[in-house]
Amino acid sequence: MTEEKNEAKIEKSLTPSSPAPKSRGTFYYIDGFLVRLSLLVLIVALLWNWDGFWGTDIKFLTDAQTTYFPVKYEAEQLKIAALGEKYQSLKAVRKGETELVALKKEAAVLLRHYDTSIRIIKQLKQKVSPEDFEEALKCDSSECENILKSNPEADPMTYSFNK
Repeated sequence: MTEEKNEAKIEKSLTPSSPAPKSRGTFYYIDGFLVRLSLLVLIVALLWNWDGFWGTDIKFLTDAQTTYFPVKYEAEQLKIAALGEKYQSLKAVRKGETELVALKKEAAVLLRHYDTSIRIIKQLKQKVSPEDFEEALKCDSSECENILKSNPEADPMTYSFNK
């Protein structure tokens, strides 16, 4: 009998004293599956709408895109090309605007010189008699010839504003 008692004690010690764990229901597994599926759908949706995904140069992704989604791939490539053209156009417009600003500054300087010359001529006209004034403006004097020879740009017949 003692042997039987010892065996009973050994069996009792081997069996857990706590109650058996409850099995998880099928809802637990379906719930975990739905969470993972939702996460996967969200990731795919984000990648689908992300331009960098379609503009990648990773060969594996590019091959997969062209094989499984050729229409979407072509549409995205056209969109990327259009954005590149738009960028180039904006760059050209900015360059043109910069050149226009520089030309406006140059024109403002030339107009200021012209305005100053006109004011000087008006003052000279008031101080000098009309005959002396006409003589000073004629370009047959040696001083006038020297100015034209030393600075050919001063000749009004050959001067060009398009430098």
